[in-house]
Amino acid sequence: MAENLPEGAVVIAGLQTHGKGRQGRSWHSEPGSGLYLSVLLKPSFPTENLACITLMAGVAAASTLKHYAPVKLKWPNDILLNGKKLAGILCECVPGATPAVIVGIGINLNHTHFPKEIQGKATSLKLETGITLDRTNLILNLLKSLDTEYEAILQGKIENLICKWTDQSDMFGQTVTVYQKGKNLVGKALGLNSQGKLILQTPEGEQRLLDSGEVSFNPI
Repeated sequence: MAENLPEGAVVIAGLQTHGKGRQGRSWHSEPGSGLYLSVLLKPSFPTENLACITLMAGVAAASTLKHYAPVKLKWPNDILLNGKKLAGILCECVPGATPAVIVGIGINLNHTHFPKEIQGKATSLKLETGITLDRTNLILNLLKSLDTEYEAILQGKIENLICKWTDQSDMFGQTVTVYQKGKNLVGKALGLNSQGKLILQTPEGEQRLLDSGEVSFNPI
């Protein structure tokens, strides 16, 4: 299907019945309250730079949302507000003659409640600010931001992207736990390398590069 659609094709939903996040987790979707958007990209750069698509989408979304609230990025694909998850990004590669990436972005906008099991972890702009947002304006601004950031990385401005991402995060310098492939890694988050990998310094002083994982600010 991706091969038959032009780059930049956008699909927007008012409800997800099978919304998912990283590692197959479900995504809570309250009818008419969130923004669920997917964009088809067909980047023509080296495979090792594909991880930067997630960072790019994060910067674009955070740059849009910061006009409404002081959001922060959490590696690799979350946007937080007051320590709770406000938005998530999921990028999926689509194999084919022309490799493609589907960038999925889910934002909790006007939710007034969440299931009990995630109330302490998730939030919405409505709950945090009291403002009911117009989805149309937000969508237009988000798509403009995505276009700008995507064009920049196509021009090879990866270092600039890393700087933008870092400026919109407060996780570096903090001790974190990274849950990865059945094991927990505890260390200090130092920053991102040129490919968007997390630089984690272990208690023994070793620096490790991580390309995936679930980050917690409350280490075990």
